[in-house]
Amino acid sequence: MSSSEDFVALEPAIISACAKHEQENGHKRDYRRCLPFGSYFVKFDADWSFLPEVTTLKYLADLAKNDASAPRVPQVHHFFNRNERMAYVVMEFIQLVEVPTADLAVKAAQAVFWMRGVPAPSDVVLGPLSSGPARHVVFKNRVAPLDFVSVEALERYFNKVVEKLRMRFRNIADVSIANEQLVLTQSDMDPSNFGVDAAGRSVILDPGEIGWLPESLALYTLFRTTEFASDVAACLYTPEDAARLGAHPNLASMAVVRVMLAQAAGPTFNNNGQERSGK
Repeated sequence: MSSSEDFVALEPAIISACAKHEQENGHKRDYRRCLPFGSYFVKFDADWSFLPEVTTLKYLADLAKNDASAPRVPQVHHFFNRNERMAYVVMEFIQLVEVPTADLAVKAAQAVFWMRGVPAPSDVVLGPLSSGPARHVVFKNRVAPLDFVSVEALERYFNKVVEKLRMRFRNIADVSIANEQLVLTQSDMDPSNFGVDAAGRSVILDPGEIGWLPESLALYTLFRTTEFASDVAACLYTPEDAARLGAHPNLASMAVVRVMLAQAAGPTFNNNGQERSGK
């Protein structure tokens, strides 16, 4: 079964299976809106937020399909929505094998290395393909509050926060990212977002927090988030390079910015990174 007509015929069954999955599992702490469906894998989410993820997934899968050095990325077979509320993507099901966490870190490092070599398309400013805000742990609730119009705008936004923080942290340095290259980044460095197939090839899973970000945010993900991310970084860099990159002033400043943004009531800046009048 591969034609679009076949998948359209399956849509009611897919919707029903997803509704049942949510009803039975939605209360669980580690619940995710995804499930096997026959020989495929289905993921679903709110329509307004899902399109950038699916567009990015399809783009990466098409690139990886023709690149022998690439990790595996599930191919997108069908995407549809219902009543502009919930959207569904039917994708390739990749059978994974269990490996020790240390081996998974090596495979994840291979995937991260490949992603770093994927240039940003000309229409990407920050974040995923299509539209939608950038995602990164520095932002409150892991989502940028605005669709920033440029990296310079994001730098201004961060430094407005830094300016306020200097009342308590006088030595905090300005964040300097305006001239950094954009790096394709998995901002959620959790082991569940990577896998290994039966042939030993690394697999990229769940692109919901994958997007193009300035180099410093990519490094922050590797050096300042999870133990697994640190293990992956150790596979990518020599100890000397890791020490140098991990000590970059941007990372220290963003760590403090992250704390303040997590406590903030809401954004007071526009998408050009400038404070709104009267704030």
